[in-house]
Amino acid sequence: MEKRWTIVEVMRHARHDWLNKIQLIKGHLALNKIERVKEIIDSIIGEMHQETRLTNLKAERFAELIMTYNWEPRPLFLEYEIMDGEADWSPYDAQLAEWCRGFLRLLEAQADGWTENHLCLSIELSGGRAALFFDYRGAWRDGEAIRGWLERCEPAPPLRLASFAIGENELTVELELLTAGA
Repeated sequence: MEKRWTIVEVMRHARHDWLNKIQLIKGHLALNKIERVKEIIDSIIGEMHQETRLTNLKAERFAELIMTYNWEPRPLFLEYEIMDGEADWSPYDAQLAEWCRGFLRLLEAQADGWTENHLCLSIELSGGRAALFFDYRGAWRDGEAIRGWLERCEPAPPLRLASFAIGENELTVELELLTAGA
């Protein structure tokens, strides 16, 4: 997860992703499924808006971690959504990226590789507050290891682990970034 991508690797991944999307559109056009093509295009536009919102946080390490996470084989799939709002997270970039890297490592180590595991990260920016909500659905080997890590987790300010809940096949975590300009 610490990989630093070269420009050539980034371009290769971007080209591969775009080629897949274009081939999907082309296939649906060949089948004359115009409504499905419109849905795919709307989905692509939505993804690009989310990517723009993520990069506008000015937290390059964090954005790189999130945007490139699914580029390598992993036992879980990560998606993200940034709600309306703007913030400059550049002063907290390294700390935020490191906490998220540790959390993702934990989930990868405990994720059951035989099931579909999905992690959704939602970022909410409002009124000088920023919250990151992690919603995991899937199976794991040892839920107590996850619970123990979260109970021991004491991120340094301005990060604060606000809450977490763990069930049989689900986990929710709220991480706050307490800054005046969040």
